Amino acid sequence: MPHTHNIYNASWTEEKTSRGDTWKYLDLSGEHLGVRIEELKPGDTSSIHHFHTAEEEHILILEGSATLHLGSESISLRPGDHFWFAAGEEDAHHIENTSEEPLQFLVFGERNPNDIVVYPEHQVMLTKGLHFRRFTYRDIETEENQ
Repeated sequence: MPHTHNIYNASWTEEKTSRGDTWKYLDLSGEHLGVRIEELKPGDTSSIHHFHTAEEEHILILEGSATLHLGSESISLRPGDHFWFAAGEEDAHHIENTSEEPLQFLVFGERNPNDIVVYPEHQVMLTKGLHFRRFTYRDIETEENQ
């Protein structure tokens, strides 16, 4: 049986992130493919700078303009721009709404239950597998002394 949604009369979820940003999204995901329409207020960011080891991820800008932070680069985004991030590429990314207007974009990609998400600026990894999620915090000083 197909699962249908009409995005124009669906209820959006709105949450505060740990960074204090507002995260508004409409989740259209299935079992194996994650699909969300996200909206960012001016000045907010999509996520913490990260990359996936086992999930491919795509973004498509629908409305507004923003800046994609990819590795150490900053790339201007406008409606119609599409970027994809290959699994295992170590160029961390996040989107920042640097404009004065709301930004809407589509995020879609795999829902790999065995992914590792790396947050290099925070020295943190999220490991997903066997129906659990675990954060690992890296102590650089301890590792360098071993």
